[in-house]
Amino acid sequence: MTQSKRHSGDTRRTPRQQRSRQAVDAIFEATARLVESQGVERLTTARIAELSGYGVGTLYDYFPDKYAILVAMARRELDTIVKSVQQALTQPDTTKENTSATQKAMHALVCGFGGRQRLRGALLTTMIASGHASELSAPIELIVNFLRHQDQEPGAKEMNRLSSDQLYILTRAVVGIIRAWAMEGCTRLSPHTLEVELTHLVQNYVHHAACAADQST
Repeated sequence: MTQSKRHSGDTRRTPRQQRSRQAVDAIFEATARLVESQGVERLTTARIAELSGYGVGTLYDYFPDKYAILVAMARRELDTIVKSVQQALTQPDTTKENTSATQKAMHALVCGFGGRQRLRGALLTTMIASGHASELSAPIELIVNFLRHQDQEPGAKEMNRLSSDQLYILTRAVVGIIRAWAMEGCTRLSPHTLEVELTHLVQNYVHHAACAADQST
């Protein structure tokens, strides 16, 4: 039986109260530390419970298994990344560099997927194996939808001319590159290089797609 069929990734109880949130936070941190030090293969709910300071019964009140914990952690991380991207896109630029909205968004995106690389790889792998890969595109789709409504942003008018198929290709290309970078331990590219190259990728793809549309009309 595949992992995607065995695990829905859903929590059993929503942690609304402060004590419940503290328990889930402790479970998440214990899981992160264990994945970083030992990997997912050796991760067990018993080890997580022991390190978190909560009993196995408490852990099972919220999560049916270790994969559900990892999916919930990944979703929390994605929510944090989306908020960071939103802030990067909407806050006024106080620098003199006139950084484009595209590059600011890519900077927030790369920063969000950086750090604790073994854990990041485990979270991404689990999301994909559990059938939640489409959720990984949420931050990218937010960026594209924002840029399409910014008249002052270079390429905004061209981006509005992209077809749904082209938007799909663009968003999934960015997701794939960041995912590979995170899962490979960020060893080949620096965060700044990745940020710059992703900006070029987005801008050049949009420009060439618009030019191709003009030639076909």
